[in-house]
Amino acid sequence: MNGYFFQENYLSQQQCQDLLSLIADYRQKFFVPKIYRDVKPIPLSYSVIDGKAIKSHLLEIQQLYHEVNQFINNLIEQQLVPLQNTQVGCNVNITEKGGTYRWHYDRNLLTAILYLNEVEGGEIVLYPDYRILLPQGKFSIFQSFLDGILRLRFIRNVLGRKIIIKPQPGLLLLMYGNKCLHSVCPVRGIDARINIVMSYDFPEASFEIENQLDSYLYSSENVEVRDPNYLNHKLLSSIDILPPLTLSGLTEDSNFTHSTYQPNFRLTDRG
Repeated sequence: MNGYFFQENYLSQQQCQDLLSLIADYRQKFFVPKIYRDVKPIPLSYSVIDGKAIKSHLLEIQQLYHEVNQFINNLIEQQLVPLQNTQVGCNVNITEKGGTYRWHYDRNLLTAILYLNEVEGGEIVLYPDYRILLPQGKFSIFQSFLDGILRLRFIRNVLGRKIIIKPQPGLLLLMYGNKCLHSVCPVRGIDARINIVMSYDFPEASFEIENQLDSYLYSSENVEVRDPNYLNHKLLSSIDILPPLTLSGLTEDSNFTHSTYQPNFRLTDRG
């Protein structure tokens, strides 16, 4: 797996539709927080059903989280596990018209994104294996400085390998999220972009920025932290001169890996 991997038809169209129905039913019954952070050049704007809610009310998705774990371990021949932090481990992200997701790296080693529907816009833009990761300081101000430089569009164009993936039902994207710079383009159509985000790492993994990052990502309340991915975020303000992302010239990458896989999970009778 060269930084990222994707597989079409991990789920069938019908399985995706069944999961969308369960999510729609959940949204009718429960409050789903809307998150907005005014980050430049791409804001964080989405709604999220977190892992605690999934574990309590969407058991089919929780089951899928564990099944994808086995698929990943077989693929990379390593033993990763779901994150100990239940809230973060498995989420449903809902991005409505105009919604985006800021440039960032993930805290965890490997991230799986399972798309449930096709929408206009909402492409994920990623730069795999595009980070100078400091082993003893990956949440430090020094790491924030290096990451900020690599986010500059000129640097990305020179040093990065740009991949753009459009949402389609059943597509499973895997990436080493802690070394893959990525963001989500604006959703332009009337339908919300709905996908399941699943996070994995080694059993001993821990994250110093966990509390501040969780408040930033899962609470609709205002937070004081500018960039919660780092222990000291203030240094980022000195390099926050990133140019806006353009949507012109979107193309599919010719090196994608295509295959078909049907999971064993079954949707249970919800009564």
